[in-house]
Amino acid sequence: MNDEQARRDIQIIKAMLDRTRKATSESGTLFIAWGILITLGLISTSILTHLKKYQWEWLVWVVITAVGWVTSAVYGYRKDRRAPVKTYIQIAARHLYIACGTGFLLVGILLPRLGAYSYEAIIILISAVTGILFFVMGGLFEWPLLKWFGLVWWVGAVGLTLVKDNNRLILYTVLFIAAYLVPVFILRAKYRREQSSK
Repeated sequence: MNDEQARRDIQIIKAMLDRTRKATSESGTLFIAWGILITLGLISTSILTHLKKYQWEWLVWVVITAVGWVTSAVYGYRKDRRAPVKTYIQIAARHLYIACGTGFLLVGILLPRLGAYSYEAIIILISAVTGILFFVMGGLFEWPLLKWFGLVWWVGAVGLTLVKDNNRLILYTVLFIAAYLVPVFILRAKYRREQSSK
C-alpha cells in the first residue's frame, strides 16, 4: 500500500465516522424522548410513594417501557428507511441499545416481579446498566464525555447502595438529570454547532 492509498483509506474511515456521529447526534431525539418518559415515571413514582400506593408503581413503569419500546421501534424503522447505508459502528450501536434496553426490562421489571431481588435494588441495577450504555457509546463514537458519564453512573450505583428509602429515589433523580439529560443535551448542542459551522 502506498502513501496515497493510505491517505484515501484514512479519508474514507474519517467520513464514515463523521456520518456515524451525525446519525447518533440526530438520534439524540430518541434519547430525549426516553428522558421525558423516565422523568414522567420518576414523578409518578414519587407521587405514588407519597400517597403510599406502592402497588401501582410497577404498572407505571410497564406502561412507560411499552411506550418507549414502541417509540424506539418506529423511530428505528423510519430511520433505517431513510439511511442509504449503515456503518459497522451504527450496527454495533443498535445492538448495544437493544442489549441495554433488554437489560433495563429484565432488571427493572421482570426479575423483581419474579422475586429475584427487592424492588429497592432496581435503581441500583438500572444505574449499572446505564453506565455500560454510556461507556460503550463513548468508545464506539469516540466521545470521551460519554465514557466519563458512564463512570458517573457506576459511581452513582455504588452511592445508591448507601442511601435508603425515599432518599434513594431522590438521589437517583439527581443522578438521572446530571448523568443522562445533561450529556444528551450537550451532545445535541455540539452537533448543531458543528453543523452550523459547516
